[in-house]
Amino acid sequence: MIFLKQDLGVKDTVIKRDKNHKPPLSRNCQIMLLYRWLILLFSVLLCMGNGSRVRDDAILETFAIVAVYNGVITAYTVNNGKKYAALVQYMDVAMIMLMTFFSGGIQSDLYIFLFFIIGFCGTKNDLTTVLKTGLASIIMYTAVCILAHDLYATGINYVTLIIRNLLFIMAAFAISGINYEVRKYDEMRKKEFRLARTDKLTGLANRHYFDQKLIEEADYALNMGTVLNILMFDLDNFKGYNDTYGHGAGDKLLVTFADIIRQSIRKSDIPVRYGGEEFMVLIRDLDIIIAKSVGDRIRRQLEKQRTYQGQFEVRQKVTVSCGVAQFPKHSGNIREAIDKADQALYYAKKIGKNIVICYDEIGSSREAMEPK
Repeated sequence: MIFLKQDLGVKDTVIKRDKNHKPPLSRNCQIMLLYRWLILLFSVLLCMGNGSRVRDDAILETFAIVAVYNGVITAYTVNNGKKYAALVQYMDVAMIMLMTFFSGGIQSDLYIFLFFIIGFCGTKNDLTTVLKTGLASIIMYTAVCILAHDLYATGINYVTLIIRNLLFIMAAFAISGINYEVRKYDEMRKKEFRLARTDKLTGLANRHYFDQKLIEEADYALNMGTVLNILMFDLDNFKGYNDTYGHGAGDKLLVTFADIIRQSIRKSDIPVRYGGEEFMVLIRDLDIIIAKSVGDRIRRQLEKQRTYQGQFEVRQKVTVSCGVAQFPKHSGNIREAIDKADQALYYAKKIGKNIVICYDEIGSSREAMEPK
């Protein structure tokens, strides 16, 4: 990232987001908004003709307050409000308790909607947070039932109250346990997915992932009217290096070179271990001369890496050659463009190795292409 700004005079592309642009609501948000209004509707239906001593006008006033609250929360969610999600959750519990109070206290069936809140909380949070929500529900529900009993002189069954409170806690534990297992298997799946597309030794993308990503990058270049640079590297005399110092030293060299590549490119670029001692980097949007400079920087960084090898008392110099081609400049077919980069790499090997060659430079002398 830094070398592009200092050595090449190129700044990373910065995408300015329109502050007025709002991404569409996620599927989960849409479902929760639907549930929110359905709960309000079902609450009205449950309270109709429940035979409680509460005045009908008090119930209607309560539902009016909750409807306004629902409207405010809906508007907040549509505008991608997430900052106060935890507070909204507790306010939802309070709103349900308000409706429960004015619809009969313990005689009201509205307590069942608390399970929706606990369930939704359990799918998004850890056990501690879910238990806090469950405990808040128990405290508020108990207080509402007692206040409704004192105010309206209705009967209260404490056994029923205790059982319902225990159900809230059991629901919190059960949902959290299910959520934990789902997250654990989801992490395992993601890990397996990362391993399937990553080279085990170097940590770079492997050939399988490269074959998938290549088509996406080519389509992006064509749709956006931009270019895709292909840099193909091959470590010079790697077989002899392995034979002299052993495969362990060869593996260390591959890891070192992969680290050099990672440190020398942008986050948007795609580094790949193409196979054996061959590596490839896909670079979007840059001019081919700048892309070649990126390759040359990687080459020079490796050239500086001289390390002692076991019992050998000399510092071994290792080098790399690189071929560069550009899609769609050198070919409108991405596979053919890779072949062009391979041809440039072959020519770099032919004229003495340890050099970066563009496809257009094939046939030129080494002296004319070496950086001054």
